[in-house]
Amino acid sequence: MRPVVDLRFDHEDWPIKLVVPAKDAETWMAHLNAEREARGWSSSGFSQLHRTENSGSLSVHTANGPSPPAIDVVWEKLRKGDLRLRARPSGTPLLSLEVAQDFIDATSARQRVGTKLREYHCALLAYNGLPWCGELWLDSELRLGPPSKHPTDALLGPQAIIVDAMVEGIGNQGIKSRFEILLNELRVFLSVVLGLHVKTIKLERRWVCQLDEQGRIEECKLGHVGYWETSRKHEFPAVGHTPPIARREVSRPGLGRTGIWSDMNEQWVPADIEELWQNFNGLPNSKREQFLGAGNAYLIARSMWPDQRTAYAVFLVVACEALKPSGKRYDRIKFYDVVASLVNRREAELLKELSVPPQRVRNNYVHCGELAADELLPMLIHNQFQDPSFDELIGELSGVSRTCLIEWLRCSGKYKV
Repeated sequence: MRPVVDLRFDHEDWPIKLVVPAKDAETWMAHLNAEREARGWSSSGFSQLHRTENSGSLSVHTANGPSPPAIDVVWEKLRKGDLRLRARPSGTPLLSLEVAQDFIDATSARQRVGTKLREYHCALLAYNGLPWCGELWLDSELRLGPPSKHPTDALLGPQAIIVDAMVEGIGNQGIKSRFEILLNELRVFLSVVLGLHVKTIKLERRWVCQLDEQGRIEECKLGHVGYWETSRKHEFPAVGHTPPIARREVSRPGLGRTGIWSDMNEQWVPADIEELWQNFNGLPNSKREQFLGAGNAYLIARSMWPDQRTAYAVFLVVACEALKPSGKRYDRIKFYDVVASLVNRREAELLKELSVPPQRVRNNYVHCGELAADELLPMLIHNQFQDPSFDELIGELSGVSRTCLIEWLRCSGKYKV
């Protein structure tokens, strides 16, 4: 155990001082941690976050023990301002000033040349639908492969995808952060392009029922729920490790065949999926964030079905509205204008003429909490007096929203309103 001391208000001599420009501040601190990892050193400290400025105190320990030789660093950064650091040697015995200066200089050198690590990482994504039976290479360093197991009692069910990726980052923490970002981007991309609700797999502790031969519940116990590969590989797989995934040609704008047909026994992907992934990776940062925001709204919509059907429809509308071009001149652009621009005018007119128009459902729910699908009433299988208007809306809206998202990606967000 070592005491963690706040050194920010210590006004004794600090022989090492450094000012890092605001644009390099975040990466400089990441390289400091990476340089510490490379030397096998440890650290302790804390930071204080405020809406106008951040500051912190950090001690980098070069050995073990209650008070080993160390480098004390204090830093402060105004919001959008430069990063200002002070450093000095400390510990028992006292670390030499030359070693402390060398550590700070090495960190700055790493930051200047952009030194990064590159490692293989693997994770699992989950969805409900047909099994994922082949491999898909979105690029030379990103593979989506099949799991070792699929549900055996039914064709449809909870499925898994193995994500194999070579990831670059600033130190181990940077690699982990970049891989998490990649998984979130894949969740959005695959959900939109394939029409699935893709999630990351997390083992959860839940109640698990045990059934007898007649399917009656015998007992409930707490257990871990979730899929996991028991034999994990440790090397990036080669192309052809498993057969390629099934593909189908899709005429754009369009989604191809939707639903489950008699000739479908595994998950398929559109033939242009690699091109769509390249378009996504080629987007500038502002467009990339716009697509991810719209795709996230689509994911929220999928998570709402079927319990919150009005919210499902609302977030499909929001996903399309998020595709509007930026700028005040487009503030009054509505959902129908986005559909007319990315799909065609006729589709927009059909949506506007529905007895339950999607823009009205969105406005009434967001501003008044009005439910258009009677979620709080019982769902009766045989209801001779049910109004099918909302179902007609869902039938049109679910396909149009995906089509808009894919068309926006195909044109990289550059389209005429």
